[in-house]
Amino acid sequence: MNTVDETKLAAPCGLYCGSCIDYLVYKSCHSCGCDCGKCDASGHHVRCEIYECCIKRKGHEACYECEEFPCSKLIRFCYNPVWLHHLPVIENLRRRKTIGTKKWLEEQRETWSNEWYLRRWLWFQKECEKRLERSLEETDNVSRKKR
Repeated sequence: MNTVDETKLAAPCGLYCGSCIDYLVYKSCHSCGCDCGKCDASGHHVRCEIYECCIKRKGHEACYECEEFPCSKLIRFCYNPVWLHHLPVIENLRRRKTIGTKKWLEEQRETWSNEWYLRRWLWFQKECEKRLERSLEETDNVSRKKR
């Protein structure tokens, strides 16, 4: 298991990084809150408009601190058809705002310690990766046909 400051497992967007396939299986990312510069988190930061807006521009810990919550960026992120595991982010953020990040992390740790649940979740994330690959292939094929 990765060793990381557990508070960094609470991503600003509402995801729990402790359940991420990159964190659990591939060991390629320490969490969205990591700034070590050695893991995939730095790549996520560069590509993530939510991280850019929430952390870099506005200096918030999480999106729920913003007066625009939930904004259009977060809603698009939540309902992206490729990344179905993003669906709980808005409710996660509302819960964090209500009970605090520390208590929310305790709840998440308890939820994700259920091995049955975790195995199914990881299967689901792998399915999302396959959907993304197919979607990218279809996009490439359409682009080639237009040329």
